[in-house]
Amino acid sequence: MIRQETDRIRVVDKTFKPLIPPEEVQRIVQRIAATINQTFQGKEVSLLVILKGAMPFAVDLMRHLSLMVQVETLRASSYHNNLTSTGIVTVEDSLPDMRGKHIIIVEDIVDSGNTIRELIKRLSSQEPASISIAAFLSKPAVHANDISIDFVGKEIGRDFVVGYGLDYAGYGRQLPGVWTLADDNAPPNT
Repeated sequence: MIRQETDRIRVVDKTFKPLIPPEEVQRIVQRIAATINQTFQGKEVSLLVILKGAMPFAVDLMRHLSLMVQVETLRASSYHNNLTSTGIVTVEDSLPDMRGKHIIIVEDIVDSGNTIRELIKRLSSQEPASISIAAFLSKPAVHANDISIDFVGKEIGRDFVVGYGLDYAGYGRQLPGVWTLADDNAPPNT
């Protein structure tokens, strides 16, 4: 389902070109981790990793954290096999008990912000010590909600991306860098 073609890759029926090389991905993760270490120095944090996409980011991030860290996972999405957010948030797992904890929601990408907004609403009812957001990527031009991302790796435009946990139709998550739709694709059916 993935085929390399010179400086482009083919994922299912779409062609992608490089956006963020693997070396830059790791520099971004290290920068975010350093900021989190400084912000939460001397505190224990709970990472709430949003599956499936945030796993590569979360694993790399944890390797650079010098804090006491607990990890929880949760399936939540607003995509459902499409190229753009549907606006309907699905939370597939029950929320772990986060009362009194410093929570960092770990996301691969914040697109519309609908998923983050819904998670913050649900988590707030548990009375945590704090809720922060760490997103590897953010698309501020398409945020549908006024959300504040505490730790942002990189802001990107509206283009659809794959790699480093991000997928297209379930494929491409394992790519070490981030790739964006190439200009030679037919307009996507969204």
